[in-house]
Amino acid sequence: MKNLPLGQARALSLLRWTLPRAPRGLALDGPGALTPGACEAIQGAFNRVFAQHRVVGGAVSLVRRGALLATFACGDARLQPRVPVAADTLFRVASVSKTIVAMGAMALVERGLLALDADIGAVLGYPVRNPAFPDVPLTLRQLLTHTSGLRDAPVYNGPGIAGALTLRQMLSPPHAARCFAPVAPGQSFYYSNFASGIVGSLMGAVTGAHFDDALQASLFEPLGITGSFLPQRMQPFSGRLATGYRVSLVSGPSRPPRVAYDAPALAAAPLPPPDPERDFVHAPGRLLISMPDLAKLLRLLGSDGAIDGARVLSPAAMDEMRALQDGRGSVTGRAGRGLGVSYCPRVMGREMVLGHQGVAYGMNSEMWFDPATGDGVAMATNGGLLFATNKLVHSGWAAARLGFEILEKL
Repeated sequence: MKNLPLGQARALSLLRWTLPRAPRGLALDGPGALTPGACEAIQGAFNRVFAQHRVVGGAVSLVRRGALLATFACGDARLQPRVPVAADTLFRVASVSKTIVAMGAMALVERGLLALDADIGAVLGYPVRNPAFPDVPLTLRQLLTHTSGLRDAPVYNGPGIAGALTLRQMLSPPHAARCFAPVAPGQSFYYSNFASGIVGSLMGAVTGAHFDDALQASLFEPLGITGSFLPQRMQPFSGRLATGYRVSLVSGPSRPPRVAYDAPALAAAPLPPPDPERDFVHAPGRLLISMPDLAKLLRLLGSDGAIDGARVLSPAAMDEMRALQDGRGSVTGRAGRGLGVSYCPRVMGREMVLGHQGVAYGMNSEMWFDPATGDGVAMATNGGLLFATNKLVHSGWAAARLGFEILEKL
């Protein structure tokens, strides 16, 4: 998610009055679970939010004081044949993936396989430089804060994403000049899927396997999470995969939602071999995961590195991820964020929430937690109305805002 200007944040905070409000009279039973009446009322509120944004299907998990409270499923995971969304439906969560990749990278930093402020060229095996600043190295810290100077040029969004170019080709002449902004590494914020993708390539290079294997070993398996950046690995769970749709502003029987991301079909394709030179296309936004499992990672983000009896990162690593990176290490300018972590002030009804947003192929996902209370919201949709004028004015922002309001009333 791109940094949010303060003026835009203030304008967004006023939009809360146009959204469905949290139901009245919400209550918890003795053990701290929602009462049946509260569950029914909250389900209705999320149904209204998604209907307002013409969402095909979605799910929302609420985290209260560091623990999963409940998950609410709405709409359809697939339209033909119709498959309703369930609590365990697996959604592609787009750029929310960046926070999860950062967690995996920090696990490798703790093992001494990666370093936050070392030259990434030493890992990749060839020099990586902005042609305008040939003496300044690029670092993992810069990649994780979008301060490397890399940008998503047409060469990345075209032949790069299509797999026609290797990472080395993208970072070498003549393509390198197109992929970098005219700023020294570490000084300026340029949101870049390409930069985030390179983190996955670094993980693959130091482990000798697909970066997804590193995430499985360090995060998913210890926490009991079913998820992957490779749809092919989700083939055993193909019945739970949500198809992604594009929804037209003028919709109806003659203009139904169009398939934009066919997860079941991709799951049936051959599994690509491990290749750090091509892993950069997967890491920025291709995680498939259910909302209860995404809520585990949300809880991890707000923890000291251990949840449910499993320690996966040290307290120091978690503190580093969440810390504002301005002027820290090889980031010499303003980043306005943590390591793979966005800061979102005063738009969710809280002073500050940390996490990330994802938008791709008509789908929208959110993962935010309040460090002051331990509350959080993890949600995803598989298609709905998206407004290009403001990436936050989506079903995801509305559902997350509602989720935080609900948690405040409990």
